[in-house]
Amino acid sequence: MNLEELPEKVRKDVENQSLAILETIIDDIIVIGGWAVRAHAGKRHNRYTLDIDGVTAEDKMSEAGKKLRGLGLKSEDMDWGVRFSCEYEPEVQIIDEEIRRIANEVELRIDISGPRIVEMETPHYYEFDLSEYSRREILYHDSDSKIVVRVPPVESLAAVKLGLPVDYKNNFDSAVLLAMCDVDEVIGNIRNNDDWHEMVIRRIPKLKGRMKDPGRLENELCVDGGMDISEYIRKLEYIAQLIS
Repeated sequence: MNLEELPEKVRKDVENQSLAILETIIDDIIVIGGWAVRAHAGKRHNRYTLDIDGVTAEDKMSEAGKKLRGLGLKSEDMDWGVRFSCEYEPEVQIIDEEIRRIANEVELRIDISGPRIVEMETPHYYEFDLSEYSRREILYHDSDSKIVVRVPPVESLAAVKLGLPVDYKNNFDSAVLLAMCDVDEVIGNIRNNDDWHEMVIRRIPKLKGRMKDPGRLENELCVDGGMDISEYIRKLEYIAQLIS
């Protein structure tokens, strides 16, 4: 589901409900994915995000599961961990029937795994250090309320994002992260995790090509956010050169 297709009030409502779920398990997981980028970048992360992604130790996984099931979320065991989900129930008025139909198809998901992130089509992985994190704020929309979550260092997030399948979300998030981190430390993280550099090398040409395309959503988001796309491309090329 691409939240960018929905009206702003619905997108904000989806995110607020996602944050309310996240608030119940903030002591049990380290947040990764789009919400972690938001926690680090704040308003610079000007895309909407739907799913919650987290990593944790096995005992904390059980605690998080009890809390989420207590909220009525369904759980499904996956090869990589556990997926929790529930239907989105709009708390804002939606008059347009087509928008209501699309909103009714939205599912709030929480994906929680151990610290090792596996690339499903290959044996490659990236492993987070659960002892390395900082606490960052995420704000609710149209409210003074906020939550404080644990997130990995920005350089770790960037290293992971660069090796994940290329979609507009991972591409945009990578651009946001590389604009605010130590690129040489990102390179070190890539090199120090299994053969993750092979995944990054594979992704970089597509990351560059799609970001250069003015018809792509990641390009539009970067332009709207005043980001320097050429600098992002330069950093991608620098990373590719040093990990090849």
